[in-house]
Amino acid sequence: MSLAPIQNKPVAALKRPRFADNARTLMRLAAPLIMGQIAVVGMTVTDIYIAGQVDADTLAALQLGGSVWSLINLMVIGIMIANSPIIGNFWGARQFDRVRFQFQQVLWLALPIGLVVVGAVLAGIFALSYLEVSDRVYQIATGYLYPFVITGFMFPAFFAFRTTFEGMGDTRPVLVFNSAAFILNGILDYALVFGHFGLPQLGGVGAAWATVVVMFFLLCCMAIYGRRSKTMRTIDLYQNFAGPNLASLAETLRLGIPIALNIAAEFSFFAVIPFMIAHLGAEVVGAHAIAINIDSLAFMVPLGLAQALTIKVSHAQGSGNPAEARVFCLAGFKLVLMLGLMMSVAKIVFRHDIAMLFSSNVNVQLITANLFFFAAALGAVDCLQMACSGALRGYKDTRVPLVIQVIAFWVIAFPIAYSLALTDFWGPPLGVYGFWIGTVIAASVAATCLIVRWNLVSKREIRLASQPLASNPL
Repeated sequence: MSLAPIQNKPVAALKRPRFADNARTLMRLAAPLIMGQIAVVGMTVTDIYIAGQVDADTLAALQLGGSVWSLINLMVIGIMIANSPIIGNFWGARQFDRVRFQFQQVLWLALPIGLVVVGAVLAGIFALSYLEVSDRVYQIATGYLYPFVITGFMFPAFFAFRTTFEGMGDTRPVLVFNSAAFILNGILDYALVFGHFGLPQLGGVGAAWATVVVMFFLLCCMAIYGRRSKTMRTIDLYQNFAGPNLASLAETLRLGIPIALNIAAEFSFFAVIPFMIAHLGAEVVGAHAIAINIDSLAFMVPLGLAQALTIKVSHAQGSGNPAEARVFCLAGFKLVLMLGLMMSVAKIVFRHDIAMLFSSNVNVQLITANLFFFAAALGAVDCLQMACSGALRGYKDTRVPLVIQVIAFWVIAFPIAYSLALTDFWGPPLGVYGFWIGTVIAASVAATCLIVRWNLVSKREIRLASQPLASNPL
């Protein structure tokens, strides 16, 4: 074989297609996840948008109730997402019987987790009674949360299906079903909040009942897809349905609980802000709601890429090719940084337009527009820490990232944020802006530490894979 054509090419020309090819592969895998996740966040944004058209009290109430639910569902997602790298490893190793068995076990796991979620929602309702908010805001917020008792029981089962499909590299259901759910949610929000199409006018509470219907729709779609799709028929996920296996359940929880706590360490930081600023008034809470939900929408891009990295790394590890996993990670990090910076610029350029879209209140608009400067800074660093977290999940490395997140957000950033926002330690209190400064600090610390951790883990896996070859040159 002649190497002349390769030798005549500059080194840079050889590297660019490598990055381009890997980036293209990641985007093909991530694009359905990104669009599907945008649809999910779009449901929340729709709720906030419609609430903003009612009044400031309804907007504030849905933000408070939504913060409780967001923290709970993120914990569920964290536990259930551990299923994805486990499935991915089995899929990469072509161990289809173990793929089937793992799916069945995680479906069993969804039942007790669903019961825990129900209890957590009820506890959240009780906790709202201790907030310094008006009676009307409290009544709307608690009324909004009660339907999530039903949603919460279905949610873990939905993610059992979703993470299984994603672990197999099939991301189409996320796009198709979540997009359909987004449309359905918008129609039901409009109908139930304002009382159209013969349905009762429920106000902000109607948005929660719309979510119940949408979640039932999604669960049914996933269950049917697991039976009917071509790939799933080959595996036959429902064949010889096994009973609960304690060892398998424990392995999923061993990986999943640190992931859940990892996610909670960051997102609880955001979730607690509405409670800390509730006494500042509905306008401040409402502005924060708009900013955080738009930021969450933009966050779906790095989140989708992080999920794609989890899949590619787990497949490469399962097939015994850790070097390929590292190459994909490097391409993913470069790609997510490029996209993160582009979105940060867009947040700044369109900040006033977005604020005006979501509220007619001038004060809410002003505060929201100011918050987008902090959201832009956050997006520039948070995308990288999310991508690193996704890559480490593919390596089944979940405990050290948990420690990093807890230290970054709660040991370092929260005291700084609290003192900036609500005390005069650094000067005049900055209110909600102080908390957003804290998030930028936390994400910066977490991103730096996670990059170092990923570099150590990826090199370790390559070294371990090469050891048998080194001991036996033949």
